[in-house]
Amino acid sequence: MLTTLDYMKIFHETKNSVTLINSSLQLIEKKHPDVAAYPLWKDTMQEVTYLKNLIAELSLSRTGYPLNLSLVAPADFIREISDAIHNLSFSQNFVCKTTLEENLPPIFIDSLRLKQALINLLKNSYEAMGETGTVILNVFRKDDFIDIELTDFGGGIPDTTKDNLFEIFTTSKEYGTGLGLPIARQIIEDHSGRLLFESRPGDGCTFSILLPVNPES
Repeated sequence: MLTTLDYMKIFHETKNSVTLINSSLQLIEKKHPDVAAYPLWKDTMQEVTYLKNLIAELSLSRTGYPLNLSLVAPADFIREISDAIHNLSFSQNFVCKTTLEENLPPIFIDSLRLKQALINLLKNSYEAMGETGTVILNVFRKDDFIDIELTDFGGGIPDTTKDNLFEIFTTSKEYGTGLGLPIARQIIEDHSGRLLFESRPGDGCTFSILLPVNPES
């Protein structure tokens, strides 16, 4: 049976190979621009781009690794998210407005992993809205959970996609990996939480991350 270390080695070797292939293809195109007109060249570059995105998603997710849990105030976590959004290559026309209920109890989370899950959802909203517009991030207590609710105003989720939205490789994007949402849900479920969504066809979508409140709160 393969160990976690074995998988890490396989992943590392695969990443190195794809990086080398991508660099070689870019060098070939730079030295011989005419290859871009070859019928199979565009398809090849698209497949390499897909592999790069796939590896990036897997690298960031660290799914399967033990959580590094600590007691965190929701306000501090959301502040980290806000800082991360500013550091991402999102368009300046993309705005995230945040509202945070006061005096929320702390939650046990792996901030790094949970941040990746939320960033995945934000990227989906960014792309669904054509890389411009406003998303609303509401954080509040809902019974025994902290609800991190993300609302966008894109086109919503097609009815044909709803039933298998969280299945791997389900995507409608040209270079999408179909891993962002499954990884986000897995990270949230690893926190004993739930990821729910409500689609408004033609108007947008709302994702809710429900995380259990610290029992001692």
